[in-house]
Amino acid sequence: MMKPDPSARRRSLLKALSWESISNIVVFFLAYLMFGNIELCTIFFVISFLLKIGMFYIHERIWHQVPYGKRH
Repeated sequence: MMKPDPSARRRSLLKALSWESISNIVVFFLAYLMFGNIELCTIFFVISFLLKIGMFYIHERIWHQVPYGKRH
């Protein structure tokens, strides 16, 4: 049985934060170009950012438990 890696949770969170930062900045600017309303784009950005980080983190933690493709 593999020992849990204590840095794995932090790594998953950092991966989620870095990816979601990049993708949400792109979406923010696209939404602003399309709609031109900075307030609505900001609200959408914040809600989307928080929701997607949580979803990515949970997805990453589930995949961390899957043994497929891991070497022992």
